[in-house]
Amino acid sequence: MKPTVKIGSLLLAVVMALSAVLATGCSMGKEWSYKTSDKELAIGVYIYCLDLAYQQAQTKAKELDDYDGTNDKWLDLEITDDDGNTAVARQWIKDDAQKKCLNFLAVEKGMKDEGASVDEATQQAADEQAKTYWNVGQYANYGYIMPMSKELEPYGISYDSFRYCTSQYSVNYSALFAKLYGEGGSQEVSDSELEDYFIENYVDYSYIPVQLYEASTDEAGESKNVALSDEKIADYTSELEGYVKDIDDGKSYDDVVSEYTEKHELSQSPAVDNTEQLENVSAGDQIKDALKELGNNKAVTVKVGEGDSGMLYLVYKRNSADSAKDYLESETNRAGVLNTMKKDDFEDYLKKIVEDLDYEKNSAVDGYDPKMFFVAEQPTTAAEETTSAEEETTAGE
Repeated sequence: MKPTVKIGSLLLAVVMALSAVLATGCSMGKEWSYKTSDKELAIGVYIYCLDLAYQQAQTKAKELDDYDGTNDKWLDLEITDDDGNTAVARQWIKDDAQKKCLNFLAVEKGMKDEGASVDEATQQAADEQAKTYWNVGQYANYGYIMPMSKELEPYGISYDSFRYCTSQYSVNYSALFAKLYGEGGSQEVSDSELEDYFIENYVDYSYIPVQLYEASTDEAGESKNVALSDEKIADYTSELEGYVKDIDDGKSYDDVVSEYTEKHELSQSPAVDNTEQLENVSAGDQIKDALKELGNNKAVTVKVGEGDSGMLYLVYKRNSADSAKDYLESETNRAGVLNTMKKDDFEDYLKKIVEDLDYEKNSAVDGYDPKMFFVAEQPTTAAEETTSAEEETTAGE
């Protein structure tokens, strides 16, 4: 079965990164920045990478006690990135920008080496999505019309430049990944290997959530949550623990859900079903920890929070081995599990290409200083500080 790698999420991530840095000069002009014998990157691609690296470095610099956003001196501070590497911010930005550019070239070379290509329909879909972002913005579906063309054209960025930096990279990345690990790929992952990985790393679970608080209105007419009485909480706890015992005694979870739904006169089942990577369970750490200890086809109660935010859960864990085949029948699900399984290997694969890459760097690259993206933050005035303090005092009375 050939896996399908969705382009939407990767393209959106690239677009979001680009939109966060308005001064990105991603012009596909004749001047180049980095190139191999097969591919040449425009100088604007380097500027895009430099700008993105600048934003990442600034985020890290803001964690420092001596960061001051009113001037660009923070560029001379030492920052530590997520990999534990420490460097002066200005140099880190330049180094990281180069890494990003070389990663573009690595994907291009990997595609050539593996014989990967992007089919016309996938490319067209990606281009249409890029065109939508360009003309109306990525938030149009939410009623916010914010054309990226309006933000980017003043910096000399054309639609074609924008398309290259977003949709083209997105589909190239996905196509290479699918070519490597999909059916017939040089590092093909078989159905049985993927199924084994799913069983070992994913969890198929369900839970019934019970609020241990209720909505109320105070004397001022404002809505707020109020914790249930200890007696009511004890009743719910006893009920859910009774269901746990029923399941231990052989009653099916579906029957328990039906019984709970009927008893509480609910219009629909309250159960929430999820199939997720165990380490990234969306229901929270306490439920994740419970699932790690829970046996297959077993249930447990989990209490989370206290007072007016307390919750009680009946958590049920199915056997992932029973659901693996059905879950992986979906090409979308299969692609998601495959990506989780091989993403680190894929990054190592690209790093190896970069290490062996025969490339040229244009000396023009060194003429770009990260401070070109600096915008001074406005300092807080004494009057603003006084007003803020007065508001806090008034609120505390």
